[in-house]
Amino acid sequence: MVPLKFIADDPEPFEAEGFQSQLTPGFGMNLGMVIRRGMGKMWSLESGINFVQRNYALAITHPDLPEATSMDFRFIGYEIPLQAMVYVKLSNELYMNASGGVSLDMYPSNVESFASARQDSIVFDYYQQTVRNGWLQFALLANYGFEYRTKDKGFYYLGISYHRPFNIIGGTFITVERNRDPARLEHFIKGDYLTLDLRYFFHEKPKKNVNRSY
Repeated sequence: MVPLKFIADDPEPFEAEGFQSQLTPGFGMNLGMVIRRGMGKMWSLESGINFVQRNYALAITHPDLPEATSMDFRFIGYEIPLQAMVYVKLSNELYMNASGGVSLDMYPSNVESFASARQDSIVFDYYQQTVRNGWLQFALLANYGFEYRTKDKGFYYLGISYHRPFNIIGGTFITVERNRDPARLEHFIKGDYLTLDLRYFFHEKPKKNVNRSY
């Protein structure tokens, strides 16, 4: 999972009251299961549930300290996608598909961490608190990929997905106490990302039509 801000540009630093902070999103992880329901020869519906881990690195600098202090933390969420998928048959086994839909995103809790540093008689305490912007949100989904279908060993899928929340998913509040004199900064978290999708669909025997007479 690659955050779009990681691809598009460098993280923007924030500065106030003598210290500076920079929040950098890193590679994340998206694991889950998908249930597919065919609605015709050329399209189907997909849903499921995913576990999502977003990873961040927070760097904090102060002019009285010789080097920056860093903190790594993760922000956990769950997603329930609902997508419509369209197929294009390229050969007997190979298919190209595209899909779009929405996702119901859930964020179970906030995240806190802390660190400290010392320079001579000056003590610095660092705190970060990442607060969710509500425990339930919606996001836009788009997907494109290729699928290799076997007759008795399932389907193998390779593609990319785009996930864009309709609103910010939270905010990271950074507090630095210099000899118990606090200063504070804030970063907003958008949460949009791209994924490289590797999927396997279990083989399912075709349903037979059964004619009954009474």
